[in-house]
Amino acid sequence: MHDLLIKGGRVLDPGQGIDAHLDVAISGGRITALEADIPSAGARRTVEIRGANRCLVPGLIDVHAHVAMGAQTQGVNWQGADPELAGVHSGVTTVVDCGSTGAYNFGLFPTHILPRARTRILCFLNIGSHGLLYMHKHRPDVPRLEDVDREAIAGCIEANPGLVNGIKLRLVGDLVQERGEDLVRLAEDIAREHHLPLMVHIGEVLHESPNAQAVTRYLLRTLQPLDILTHLCTHHSGGVMDEQRQPIAELREARANGVVLDPASGRSNFSIDVARRQAELGLHPDTISTDMSTSGRQEVVHSLMECMAKFMAVGYRLEEVLRMTTANAARALGKEAELGAIAVGREADLTIMDVLPGRWKYADCRGQAFAGEHALVPVQTVRGGELFAPDWGPYPWGWLPEEA
Repeated sequence: MHDLLIKGGRVLDPGQGIDAHLDVAISGGRITALEADIPSAGARRTVEIRGANRCLVPGLIDVHAHVAMGAQTQGVNWQGADPELAGVHSGVTTVVDCGSTGAYNFGLFPTHILPRARTRILCFLNIGSHGLLYMHKHRPDVPRLEDVDREAIAGCIEANPGLVNGIKLRLVGDLVQERGEDLVRLAEDIAREHHLPLMVHIGEVLHESPNAQAVTRYLLRTLQPLDILTHLCTHHSGGVMDEQRQPIAELREARANGVVLDPASGRSNFSIDVARRQAELGLHPDTISTDMSTSGRQEVVHSLMECMAKFMAVGYRLEEVLRMTTANAARALGKEAELGAIAVGREADLTIMDVLPGRWKYADCRGQAFAGEHALVPVQTVRGGELFAPDWGPYPWGWLPEEA
């Protein structure tokens, strides 16, 4: 007897080369069968997928989000998004919180957020002692090298075994202009000491910096396999495109060495012109992520599915954006044996979504409008075998963007 049977849908799992009409049976929170025409009589509950535009895919993974909800006062400072609105109620089964907290306040996650979350949350620890919780538009998270407390970081990782999945560094603020290479060396040394990947934010969002790209070049020469460069498509200083709109030389070498390229949008770091130029040159992201926050969801990011649809507007196929948010994302996190695929024996993390043709209006982080021929909308999320319906959506009228 199956706990849940999902029938009749197009199963699309690019990481495994699956594109077929198959049924998926689930028991005890795990996938127990993936085959055609599984009898409904053997299931306690059956969900039928109907409609030519609907498909079943591996649970989506957002490798860059911020979900430290409740750590700051709403309306006063930057706020983390609701983990479920960024996650299971948006078709996403796994989100990675990227440096919302530092060693002094990481306890927020194991004490308050992780025990209640239905979405799987993985955490990267900010090298700044306070993370982003004291950050505002004029103050970076690491204003001085002294704000990196190595002893506290070691203590935090030791006190939370298995919960710190990586280290996060943001290359913003005056310190990057003055001592950027020292900051990069310190962050990398800490990541190596604890055998963790390093994710680095590029794109100087506080003020334009003439030294920012030199620091990015230095960073790219030193990153190691499975380190993550995030904000690939930023238009701010410190990005990866030179004045001739060509990728800086260090970028291709870093990619060849196994560095993951992630274009996390956020409120400030996705330019449609940069994304299109990179696609023209064959410089493709490995993953797609949101850099989700409460305000970002309301203003420009909206959802992981909308970020995927924007890359489809750039020219990427559905199978490509799905690979970036499933198999590629799992591999980037070192979780390819657990996440990012529909396979018998694995935890049942699945996303049912609609791929709707039309003429849809999108905008990048500078407000530049562009049109896409597809919109992606969540229908149901299965997380650990449990069904979750989507919320109303990020727009006042629901999930679909405006028609162009």
